[in-house]
Amino acid sequence: MKKIFLAVFLLFGLFTTSVCAQPGKPPESTPKFSLSDSADFVGKYKYEGLPFDYMTISVKETKFYYSGGEYSGFLEPLKDKKDVFDAGGVAVFSFTRDADSKVKELVIDYQGQTHTGKKEEK
Repeated sequence: MKKIFLAVFLLFGLFTTSVCAQPGKPPESTPKFSLSDSADFVGKYKYEGLPFDYMTISVKETKFYYSGGEYSGFLEPLKDKKDVFDAGGVAVFSFTRDADSKVKELVIDYQGQTHTGKKEEK
């Protein structure tokens, strides 16, 4: 009886050790961008000469979401680039800041063309 109890105890100890030794998230899978400062980016950006007047940036499902005219989708932060996001592999959205570090413009690189929109104040 003592041998069975000792064997169960040792197996339980090994199981606990193997569960605790599971690796965590690899460092590269941790997002480099946090939505905690999303208020800087969220808003309407005014464009001229495009099929839409405004590009709206909002937060949906804990990600940035863009919508303007017939275009909409989620933005994914680009690694090692501050304030730069990928729009589904079709366009790159870059937010520019002023001297006070406030977001003032949204630059969209789409099919080799660059379009700059000014953020509208609330």
